[in-house]
Formats: sequence, C-alpha cells, structure tokens
Amino acid sequence: MKNKQEWFESKVAAVSPEIMSEVQMSADIIARIDAILKEKNMTQRDLAHKMGKSEAVVSRWITGFPNFTLRSLSQLSVALGEPLIKLAE
Repeated sequence: MKNKQEWFESKVAAVSPEIMSEVQMSADIIARIDAILKEKNMTQRDLAHKMGKSEAVVSRWITGFPNFTLRSLSQLSVALGEPLIKLAE
C-alpha cells in the first residue's frame, strides 16, 4: 500500500487542469477577500451585515471553496469597496 503522500499525489495528478484552475481561482479570490478585510479592519460579521447575508454564508465563502457567481462576486466587491477581479484589457 502506498504511503499517504504518494496516495495524495496520485489523486492530485488525476485532477483535470480545468478543475485545478478553478480551485486556484477560488483560493486567489478567498485570499483577496481576506486581505481586503484585514486592510479595512473588517470582520466577516461586518461583511455579512453590509451584504445582508448571514455570517454562516460569508464564513462558507471564506473558509471553503465556493462556486462564486458573477452576482456574488459583484456583491462582495461592492460591500468591500474594492474590485475582487481585474480583467486585462
């Protein structure tokens, strides 16, 4: 039987490039949200209140790998007062 590291590496290697890209984008967005919250000295509770969402929803967005929609990204950007995504022109 393989050790845990070999098993994990084999599973990661089997993931499609598209899924890996999606996971990386989610992680980058979550990191950006966290950085803005820290920069503005805001809590998840503050963000939830500004968005009219429950703290549980915001917590799931920040601690998991959510499937963000354009609407949720727009709502987050407005509530944070900062763009989460900048598209190249």
